[in-house]
Amino acid sequence: MSDYRKYWDEERETMPLADRKRLIFSRLTEQLDYVYNSIPFYRRLYDQHGVKPHDIRYLEDFTEKIPVVTKDMLKASQAAHPPFGDYLGIDPAEIRQVMSTSGTTGQPTYLALSEDDWLHVGEATAMQCWAGGMRPDDIVQIGSPLAQFVGGWGVFCAAETMGAKIVATGGTDSERQLLIMQQLGVTAFASTPSFFFHLKDVGDRVNFDFDSLCLKRGFFVGEPGAGIPEVKSLMQDQWGIKAIDFGNVAEVHPCSNMECEERTGMHAWIDIDYTEIVDPEDPNSPIPMSERGAVVYTHLWRRSQPMIRYYAGDETMMIEDPCACGRTYPRLPHGIIGRLDDMLIFRGVNVYPSAIERALRATEGVGLEFRVFVEKVGPFDEARIEVEYDLKSFGENPASTNLLTLSEDIRAKLSSIVGIRFPVDVVAPGTFAPSTGKARRIIRAD
Repeated sequence: MSDYRKYWDEERETMPLADRKRLIFSRLTEQLDYVYNSIPFYRRLYDQHGVKPHDIRYLEDFTEKIPVVTKDMLKASQAAHPPFGDYLGIDPAEIRQVMSTSGTTGQPTYLALSEDDWLHVGEATAMQCWAGGMRPDDIVQIGSPLAQFVGGWGVFCAAETMGAKIVATGGTDSERQLLIMQQLGVTAFASTPSFFFHLKDVGDRVNFDFDSLCLKRGFFVGEPGAGIPEVKSLMQDQWGIKAIDFGNVAEVHPCSNMECEERTGMHAWIDIDYTEIVDPEDPNSPIPMSERGAVVYTHLWRRSQPMIRYYAGDETMMIEDPCACGRTYPRLPHGIIGRLDDMLIFRGVNVYPSAIERALRATEGVGLEFRVFVEKVGPFDEARIEVEYDLKSFGENPASTNLLTLSEDIRAKLSSIVGIRFPVDVVAPGTFAPSTGKARRIIRAD
């Protein structure tokens, strides 16, 4: 792979910040004219807020004057104008690909892409995956189902565009996925972090020879996992790979966030989708660099169902520090920290599920799965955590004293990382069904 060029598009990827901002503003003004004059959804929204495209003279105007779009607004539009809503923007006959959101927060919405937009997904994600180390001589296994899950399709399009070999195994039996990986000499793998851990657990149970693999890197989407240092390190140590974090939300396709091979946080590829960090309570108020806030995305090129200031409901932070890779895109140093509506509050402490996972993965002897059981006690949320122990560490019939020690180790790690010593019960491996897609590990009492 060393014979390949360093950049997919060097001029674009190393562009000075001032030049990139001029390009972004030019694209934003074109998009605003397009959506206002061609898409009923946006014309109605902007008229309601008393704003016109010609009011936007600077990037700052865009943030301060243009209202955000939310998932609930998209659902209402699709309910009133099925199946694609009145924000489609193209004739339905022009649609080439239809996908949907995962339904993580309820009823999924349909995502429709035109021929041109589908080709743009391939070009944009090829540039990003190239930065992450994918090359034409790679054999890329897509472990996520190539059905309605957008994340798997992004890597598929990238590999197809750059000419890499593609092995689509989503939905295949886990042992067979490992066998295919071994027999075909797969060098790159794409899935959720949860599924990758599941494959490792399956392989350990059947004594699979992981040393026989040619795997060099994994591209992980759908969960914060690869953006959590302890989780990333565990994946890399277990498999001997480079773990590349990427992702945003399904509505904003192509993806706008992906790590390079330096793995120092996802680059925000802001000339694909313009990315803002704003005050969660007032999305027209920007948040300074290096401070945490809510992320808002805008398609700069898409014509079918363009998202203009889409409020994703995720928290992150952005920095403009130089990256050793030489690309001049800003970075999200902690990836996507978590969904704002997933944040839990215990005894006045804000806790993301990703922080709990970080603590658990950093504790030796913890197994594959865990669950956080949350219930309301008076006006406050309380939580109890059940964690599987690692079979290789403790054997089939571990001593109760050893499990008690593990429980105390977990509580100490949670206290150190999260700030709370939760009640912890250690349970047997296989107690919980493995998460092969997006993990659902927070269980709320009715």
